[in-house]
Amino acid sequence: MRLRRLAASGVALAAWLAACRPVSAPTPQPTPTPSPTPELVRVEPPPLIDDVARESLVAAIDRDLEASDRIGTSDCPGPVVAQSLQSLRQAAARPQTDLAQYVATRFEFRRSTGREDGALFTGYYEPVLAARRRAEAGFVYPLYRRPRDLLEIRLGEFDPEWSDVTIWGRVVGGKLAPYYTRRQIDGEKALAGRGLELAWLDDPVARYFLQVQGSGILRWEDGSLAHVGFAGSNGKPYTSIGRMLADEGAFGTDRATSPAIQAYLRAHPERLDDVLFRNERYVFFAEAADGPVGRLGVKLTGERSIAVDPSFYPLGWLAYVETTAPVVDASGKMTASRPLRRLMLMQDTGAAITGPGRADIFFGTGEQSGLEAGSMSQRGEFYLLTPVECRH
Repeated sequence: MRLRRLAASGVALAAWLAACRPVSAPTPQPTPTPSPTPELVRVEPPPLIDDVARESLVAAIDRDLEASDRIGTSDCPGPVVAQSLQSLRQAAARPQTDLAQYVATRFEFRRSTGREDGALFTGYYEPVLAARRRAEAGFVYPLYRRPRDLLEIRLGEFDPEWSDVTIWGRVVGGKLAPYYTRRQIDGEKALAGRGLELAWLDDPVARYFLQVQGSGILRWEDGSLAHVGFAGSNGKPYTSIGRMLADEGAFGTDRATSPAIQAYLRAHPERLDDVLFRNERYVFFAEAADGPVGRLGVKLTGERSIAVDPSFYPLGWLAYVETTAPVVDASGKMTASRPLRRLMLMQDTGAAITGPGRADIFFGTGEQSGLEAGSMSQRGEFYLLTPVECRH
């Protein structure tokens, strides 16, 4: 039935494509209203511990309130959510406030039961990479801007039954075709010579992981810095090369952490293309005035911002996390773990972050944040916090 309806929309789709003008970067979209689900169960508040400085919570809320027009749902309007967060901000700014008691009396806790063994928490960060504005010795790996022929099509604009589906492609011979894969872009140079090179990097592995992170900082030859952020993708699904390598036994009994994956790829350059091309998803970038900026459209806060699946969790809302974080050595190898319990703001999404039992914690900027984020793969508890004014 859905396919027949889509076919019936073909004329409208063709007209829309003809009029479409791709933009250089996507604008923040309203938060989709999460679907009701038994995988989020109301519970009594757990013993709440907030283990990092309150100043970071205040900063994260301030940034969240910049998007107050995008944080409401049909069950809980944006002004109500914003007022709830504003009141929490005021309480957090007062050192004498018992934050645990305050949150327990003003928010309802809904626990994720999406995974039997607890929610899975991973981490991401903002890398800092050496770059050049034009190709030169060593710097031969392009970082691409969003191509002008890349079309992003929200099918819900043609049929409400497809409101949760977005496709990407390009027009070939008057018809919509899938966009180029990673193999076609990096291996066959499908975008070369079109003036899309935003920068040139000296490490294909670092370039790949910049795409996985979605944002970063480029350090130019003169020492100046430039923020770059997500400007679109080719629409292909994300494939975990770490899981693929682990299934092959590439790491032995060690964990498939980001540092371990990078070390393997650098130690086996003959396998680089074969491995990277397995993940067809490709990310394009644009320079930004500041960053990193999440899907909500606001700057992320290290150790306070978290990426979730917006079909289950409303962006901009409050969450509480109970898990552990890795303690790593200089090589990125996990040597121990430490408790991680804190209030966080759901301000981002990720291609690999799907379902109510997944979340990705933003660790911050730079090498140390990268080592910690790259080793983060921990189980724990995840709670959605709903303002009591929206109790139902």
